[in-house]
Amino acid sequence: MKKLNFLVLASGSNTKLINAIVKAGHSYVLYDPEDLYLFVSEIENGFDRLYFGSENLETPERVYMKNFDAVISRIGKSLSHGSAILRHLTENLGLISCQAPDGLLTASDKLKTTQKLSFHGLRVPRTIYAKKPIHIDFLLKKVGGLPAVAKLLQGSQGVGVSILETPLATNTTLESFWKSNIDVKIQSFIDAGGKDIRAIVIGNKVSVAMERTANKGDFRANISKSGSGKKIELSNEDKELCIKASKAVGLEFSGVDLMKDKEGKSYIIEVNGNPGSKIINITGHNYFEDLIDYMSNIIQNKENTKTLSDENDSKTKMYSSETERLQAEYPNLFKF
Repeated sequence: MKKLNFLVLASGSNTKLINAIVKAGHSYVLYDPEDLYLFVSEIENGFDRLYFGSENLETPERVYMKNFDAVISRIGKSLSHGSAILRHLTENLGLISCQAPDGLLTASDKLKTTQKLSFHGLRVPRTIYAKKPIHIDFLLKKVGGLPAVAKLLQGSQGVGVSILETPLATNTTLESFWKSNIDVKIQSFIDAGGKDIRAIVIGNKVSVAMERTANKGDFRANISKSGSGKKIELSNEDKELCIKASKAVGLEFSGVDLMKDKEGKSYIIEVNGNPGSKIINITGHNYFEDLIDYMSNIIQNKENTKTLSDENDSKTKMYSSETERLQAEYPNLFKF
């Protein structure tokens, strides 16, 4: 495999990703999306551009796509801007990526994610959403009553997730959201014993999975909320479920969260387009190494396809007519 050069679109150092790129013998250039200008040309057949405009530069510098084989996105903050840059790189400028910009935007919206998962026939907790949560009894009955879970449509690491346990707390919480014009969805409470599972999906496989257990006194199992974690091996059924969930929102690389109730039923809770690296520290498995292998294979397959196509075009041009080509390739057809 030839040495590849990756455009890493990310904020921060992303040390574990960089280590994986270097370990595989490849190179990279890291750009913060907020330092990039995208340019759209008026020319009908192209000439769109991308420029690096760091505050340390007197004049922005053009970023040449010919210098890169693919883009790897790790967009946390400023997702709207970062997704616009990623769309420009992949759609307008032709770089390969394992994350679609619309997939990242879908994954960042908890309601849209739930809708997409349900559309693709994947089990999610009962969910109801209303801009004006006036008929609270009706809404709660639709998700199976109390306790229930209220979630903001944006947020990660357990932020914006509340448990509704009593009628008084429920009325107060929902009224507060309504009067503050904050959108929230209500879901049934999945009794998973304070545990959930984070699986890293890369292409058609689960790279690594971790079971997270909530800290005492908290129902959220996020490691960022002082929960604990351990490496686990998922069943084939749960692996397939996670892979389908990632693809359902339009991502080939993601972190998929699922819960299993007391009967063993699995529910997809969320899909994260920018999964954290704490799972690497806990499991000892750097999933970015799998990501680099996956990207390398995509690039190799694309090059092989192009080579085969060029060879076929070359063969076709050797002959002055289709009949002449057939006579050369299939001589027995013309023996009478």
